Amino acid sequence: MSPLRQEVERMSEANGDRRRRFDALFASNSSDIVSYCSWRTGSANDAQDAAAEVFLTAWRRLDDVADGEAGRVWLYATARKVLANQRRSSRRRAALQERLTLEVVSAVQDSSSDSEEALVHEALRRLGPHDREVLLLAEWEGLTPAQIASVLGCPRVTARGRLHRARRRFRTAFEELTGKGESGSPRREASAISMP
Repeated sequence: MSPLRQEVERMSEANGDRRRRFDALFASNSSDIVSYCSWRTGSANDAQDAAAEVFLTAWRRLDDVADGEAGRVWLYATARKVLANQRRSSRRRAALQERLTLEVVSAVQDSSSDSEEALVHEALRRLGPHDREVLLLAEWEGLTPAQIASVLGCPRVTARGRLHRARRRFRTAFEELTGKGESGSPRREASAISMP
């Protein structure tokens, strides 16, 4: 047998051993790691993503993972770090989105000479970031509740409820600014949101 052939067989055998070790690690710990990630995250999708990243890290660093209970503890420590990274990333993304939304609203307001449009922008500014996001997705971006649900990663019924509450809060904020109270025209205000 040639030396090249011997080397290929040796590598193939080593990869097989590595794969078997990882499979055993995954089989004995995956449900515990998924469960741990589930109670530390806000959604099942985030938990699945975190668990997948934990085991991807374990595969890449399999030589660093001890056998038995020490390996299990290593997986939990890795999961904790992955979840912390997820939270930091989510906070940075939310802060950036909030800043960009406020900049867009300010830029549009600064370029506006129409007083009603300025009131609309001020009412938008008074909304919370979640209400503003769902309202802008619907009114400025023209997305349906089903599309908004996809963007937000939530069920359609949740997106419809959030949109309904955001519109109600916007109407209240707009009416406070105009002093119209309940007699104001919600249709006119909603159409004013649509103006670029």
